[in-house]
Amino acid sequence: MKEQLQIGLFDWVEASDTRSPAETFAHKLALAAAADKAGFHAYMLAEHQGTPLSIDSSPAVLLSAMIQRTERLRLGALTFCLPWYNPYRFYNEVCMLDQLSRGRLELGIGRGVSPIESQIYGLKSIEESREKYRETLEVFFAACQSDTLNFQGKYYSYREAELHLKPWQQPYPPLWFPSSNKESIEFTASHGYHTAFLGKLADCKPHFDRYREIWEQHRNDPGRHNAHVAAPYLGKSQHLVIAVCEVVEPHPPSDAQARPPRRAQERSLRRGFGAPPDHRLAAHGAGEAPGDARGDERQLPALHLLLRRPRARARDALAGAFLQRGDAQTEIKGSDPFIF
Repeated sequence: MKEQLQIGLFDWVEASDTRSPAETFAHKLALAAAADKAGFHAYMLAEHQGTPLSIDSSPAVLLSAMIQRTERLRLGALTFCLPWYNPYRFYNEVCMLDQLSRGRLELGIGRGVSPIESQIYGLKSIEESREKYRETLEVFFAACQSDTLNFQGKYYSYREAELHLKPWQQPYPPLWFPSSNKESIEFTASHGYHTAFLGKLADCKPHFDRYREIWEQHRNDPGRHNAHVAAPYLGKSQHLVIAVCEVVEPHPPSDAQARPPRRAQERSLRRGFGAPPDHRLAAHGAGEAPGDARGDERQLPALHLLLRRPRARARDALAGAFLQRGDAQTEIKGSDPFIF
């Protein structure tokens, strides 16, 4: 089967020691505009709270600005953390983004990985977080199917709440559920969610092989959440560095030199709790690019080849935006339906 490789961007929108938040946001908007012109597939934003890892505390706000500066680039969040939202408002904001973009929204959903962030929103346990995630998703599906919302749940209740918005894409935008947790594959694959993998390259193929197997078994089941998507994307995030020229003097930083900022940001997500079981922070192995914004000449040949193939103009269009700060990642996805 011939497969098409799609390339997109994933961005945490990290806090900067040298730029104001206004300058950081302006840089992201310029990056989105450049990616749109270069022919990239999508630009996806993270959502985190209370950590320098991300100052994108409201993805919908930044996405709406990106929508106004782009024409064909698909845009979304990986993910909107559903337990932090009022379901009625979340539904309407998703509809607004999809209408503003005229159907270019990608809808990543999750419940968040950090207990620190959950506590900010008053969530007392992982189980409460899971229950609110599921209930918010149920409200969203119900709202997409009616002009009035009637719902009775444990946390949320709506009676004859009027709905005057519907998504541009029917029945709703394509759903993403990114996870590197093996236990989540059954749910993700059986419903046909697009997914993105954060982890070692050696672990990627067996993870995706298992996904394919389950997806094939359930691809025609009734009631699948992502049934309107013909073939799911399987994404692998990979840090890349773009240099001014194709030759860089080799001076690879030591692990201790290269990683302190990212380590500090990761610790801020889990202080006092330990690493969540489904959020593996060691995202690379021996011989792979480090999980931060730095690199050396070993990454350049692969980057050069990647951007020169069907997207030769990407290098020139994105060079200026990237070189201001190398904090975005490339997200590599295979369609029809998989990379590997």
